Amino acid sequence: MANNYDRIFKENIESLLLPLLNKLLGLKPPKLAPIDAKMQVTQEAEMDHIRRVVHDNPEQDYGLQIEFHISDEDLRKRNLLHYALFHHITGLPLRQIVIYGGTLANPNHIHQNQLTLSGLDLTYEVIVLKQIPKERFLHSEIPEEVVLAILCDFGQDEPANVVREILYNLKRILRKSNRIKKFQKQLLILSRLRKMELIVKTEVEAMTIHYDIETDGLFLKGIEEGIEKGIEKGIEKGIEKGIEKGIELEKQVFVHKLWSLQEFSLEKIALLVDVSPERLMEILRAYLQAEGQTEDEAVRTIEAYRERFV
Repeated sequence: MANNYDRIFKENIESLLLPLLNKLLGLKPPKLAPIDAKMQVTQEAEMDHIRRVVHDNPEQDYGLQIEFHISDEDLRKRNLLHYALFHHITGLPLRQIVIYGGTLANPNHIHQNQLTLSGLDLTYEVIVLKQIPKERFLHSEIPEEVVLAILCDFGQDEPANVVREILYNLKRILRKSNRIKKFQKQLLILSRLRKMELIVKTEVEAMTIHYDIETDGLFLKGIEEGIEKGIEKGIEKGIEKGIEKGIELEKQVFVHKLWSLQEFSLEKIALLVDVSPERLMEILRAYLQAEGQTEDEAVRTIEAYRERFV
């Protein structure tokens, strides 16, 4: 399972590196360059996410290593080995940064970040994401940052509301891009670290349906009809009516699709679509009657559906 989290961090590190340094450490490196040499003695000693911080004066250069961990473990010996290996190959000092994304808000072992031996003093930085306010990443224009908000401090906000906001911000940034599926999947994987997988699944499913509706023919037809009326009776008034009709049609289609999934209670459907229980009943009765049921049959079908979720 840890490999899944590591994979996400490796996929996103190029986009995350400079924003993380700036937002979490206040660092603005003049230039970052890759390290050409392969730094590996054993598989355990392999060093990922390492860059050379380049200055106009080469004597000021140093190495920068960022590692993402989900386990609360003592990393002092591991980091000493990394430091020694890096310095042996490059001759440069190494600044090491550990980002902890695990479940603990106050981890014990990973915070032991200083190793003092005779003639040696190693210190590195540890950042606990659960201590970082979610707002630090939530409103970014970089999707890789927005996803990280799931591992941060939610404050007093309900988890479902935070997940919804993360998803809407991803949609705002990526618009119609197919890349949104990639970050929804990353969000789902990372949510396991917060035991929020079910919440994320529910919100992703609801948003996927809503996302499809935005290009739904009925919604667009409502807008078009309103614009046509606007030509006759005044552009502004007509467009307003068209938008209202489009929104109403959107809600109807949303209800139909949630109903067809057969996975949500009537109360949940009303909440997701933002309609009153009475209006929901009207939409469902009309839908079922359009499918060929009588009014009495439609009522019985709805009641049978309701009893499934009692």
